[in-house]
Amino acid sequence: MKTLTRHTTFDVEAAPEQVFPLLCPAREYDWIAPWSCEMVHSESGVAEEDCVFRTEFNGEPMTWVVSRYAPPECIEFTCFVPSRYVMRLKIALTGGESSTRLDWTRRWLALSPPGEDWLAARAEEEYAQMMALLRDSLRHYLATGDMLQP
Repeated sequence: MKTLTRHTTFDVEAAPEQVFPLLCPAREYDWIAPWSCEMVHSESGVAEEDCVFRTEFNGEPMTWVVSRYAPPECIEFTCFVPSRYVMRLKIALTGGESSTRLDWTRRWLALSPPGEDWLAARAEEEYAQMMALLRDSLRHYLATGDMLQP
């Protein structure tokens, strides 16, 4: 089966301890427009290892599991789209008192011919635009405490 990997790195002006809690399905309501999810399992109500939540983008239901939770250095998600693909998202954070570098790596594995077609249609430009919006939204929220409006 086909795979696709995309990597993006950007910096924000805040310590990793401030940034890490925002990489959570419950906290993304604060800074990502539009964001919507259904929390399926979380003992604390926020991201933690084995937290499970669902999203839907472009009519595709997605089930996410927090597969690694190591605050404030790393969080990883495994996402399942039935009969299409599995995606692994790794976000590593490095930095100091006033800045953080975020390294985002997404790797998709097609599960079927329709999944391979879906991967083949993923344009680099589309991914770059999505990541630029996440970067700008996170930077804006950290600077102002408000969500960047689309």
